[in-house]
Amino acid sequence: MIDRSHESDLVFRALNDATRRAVLALLASEHEPTAGDIAAAFPEIGRTAVSAHLRVLRDAQLVSEVRDGKHRRYRLGPNRADAAIAFLRQIYEQSLPTGQEAASDRSEGPRDAKTG
Repeated sequence: MIDRSHESDLVFRALNDATRRAVLALLASEHEPTAGDIAAAFPEIGRTAVSAHLRVLRDAQLVSEVRDGKHRRYRLGPNRADAAIAFLRQIYEQSLPTGQEAASDRSEGPRDAKTG
């Protein structure tokens, strides 16, 4: 049976939005930008929308917030994506053949879409 935890639901919900994925990519490349820095990187959506996206990412614990005087700085959170990764791994492993075939299939590596 596949374990579908609330934690992985929050992560998948957070990752379901392209802007939130872009914010995560920004946080991976920048050292603790402020909310204003992040909003400046996304001028097309505005500060209020950026704040809402950051809240969703915080709720999923994909980002954490650090107070720095009057500013809030953001960084990638503790690896909460683990729950979502574990969920995907369970689904994938259940779809594999059992026994020797599974071990053989995994050792072959990814297959080319043309050759199968």
